[in-house]
Parts: sequence; C-alpha cells; structure tokens
Amino acid sequence: MRILSGLSILALACAAQQDPDERTRALWNEAFLDKRPPARKAAPARTSSAPAPTPAPVPVQPLPPAAVQEVGDALVGVTVWRQDESKDEPERCEMDTPLTAGQKVRISIETARSGYLYVIDRDQYADGAFSAPFLIFPTVRTHSGNNEVRAGRLVEIPDAKDTPPYLTVSPSRSDQVAEMLTVLVTPKPLPGLKIGREPLKLTPEQVEEWQKKWGSGFKRLEARGQAGKPITKAEKEAGLERTRLLTHDDPLPQTMYRLEAKPGDPLLLSVPLKIGKQ
Repeated sequence: MRILSGLSILALACAAQQDPDERTRALWNEAFLDKRPPARKAAPARTSSAPAPTPAPVPVQPLPPAAVQEVGDALVGVTVWRQDESKDEPERCEMDTPLTAGQKVRISIETARSGYLYVIDRDQYADGAFSAPFLIFPTVRTHSGNNEVRAGRLVEIPDAKDTPPYLTVSPSRSDQVAEMLTVLVTPKPLPGLKIGREPLKLTPEQVEEWQKKWGSGFKRLEARGQAGKPITKAEKEAGLERTRLLTHDDPLPQTMYRLEAKPGDPLLLSVPLKIGKQ
C-alpha cells in the first residue's frame, strides 16, 4: 500500500471542501496511483556543505486509508489526444469533445486492475445501429500481440511506432455520430481469438455475449484543468516501451471510469468518441 505524501493529503483535504465530483475524482486518483509502481529515484544532486532547510510540515488531517482502499481497482483510464497541425505534440481533450472529419487523434488506455486488454471498435449511427465490430487491440503489430496490462502500463492506439502514429477521423456514413470503443480487461486471455497484423473482424453476437456476461454500470469523471495539456515525456516513453511504466509522479488519465465490478471479474465498458457535425 502506498503511503500518501504530504502533497497528496493536502490535495485530498482541499478536494473535500469542493463539490462531490472533485472529491470523488481525488479518491479515484489516489486509488489509481496506489496501484502504480513508485517513482524512480533521481540521482543525488551535488550540494554545498551548508545543510538544506527542513520544509515545514503540512498542517492537514490525514485521509483515512479505508477511503482510498474502498475505491478498489475496477478503474479504467482513457485519454484522447488530438494532434493539431500547428503544434508539435498531441494535446489532451475531454471525452465529450466532438471530433471532426480529418482530425488526427490517438487513444491511450491504462487500467488499475491487472489482466489482458482488448479493444473493439464500431461505428455508431444516429438511429442507434452499429457497424461490424473489429478487434483493434491486440494485433501482432503492437508489442508482438502481448496485451497483458497492469497499472502504469500505457497502451496507445495506434501504436506510437506505427506510420502514421495517429488515426484520422473519417466517418463511414453521413449519419455516423460516434466511434464506439469497447474496452475489455479479462483476468485470463480470451480463448479462440486468432490475432494477426490487422484488426480481427468479430461477430455482433460475440460482442453482445461479452456485454451481457461482463457489462456493468460505471461512473465517469474528467480530470479538471488538464484538457489542452500536451503529452509528457514520461507518457511518450511509456507508450513506446512496455518496460517503461508510469509511476506515482506521472500524469493520470484524462477520463477515469470506475466500474461496478467485483474483484477478479472482467471489466467491460463502451466509450463513445463523439463525431461533430460538419
């Protein structure tokens, strides 16, 4: 169990004076960070012989550990990155921000619960209908098909090594209203899936069966004040290399989901990426 730092306790104490969503997101953040590995220690800097001043203690009441533990690990974080031609790095955007045709985007996913990640993509139309589902992760083009995940391991779609390393929004029909991503985290690999270089076409019946078995309610919260911020060096490195895990000191996902799932059960939720009118 990670021991809360003085700054974390201060942030949670401040959040307690804010609205319920702010307080809830702060608790989710702590639960998510608790699953990540600790920050790597920096090399000691050269200092003068004069002793460094001792910082004053932060005068706040510690949050009861049970408040963080109660959140559990049924947490999935998703960040949508928009690549603006006028800027060097992609920037975060909130989940409800409509995407437009021709826009370049990337998606990153991180889970607090260890397991095996699957991502299904479908077009959603104005009448509620969906296109055929495709399993877009895993493929052998991304980390040789290794889809094992844990807290701190960032999965990017498309892979940062792909050419191009982004998706271009291109509605398949004039009445398409969203790109529906179904995120599934299972304790064991799903049997019978033949992963190749290209996305695997699934049947609607397969997806419906998984949704009936593992779908559950969930709540979603955004990280306030983070939209528009560019990707960090740590996030870029974690997306490129599986061995590079995000730590306590690295940014949290932009959009967090807490699912109503029991410990050890698969996690399943559908995330609509809204497409705006032209």
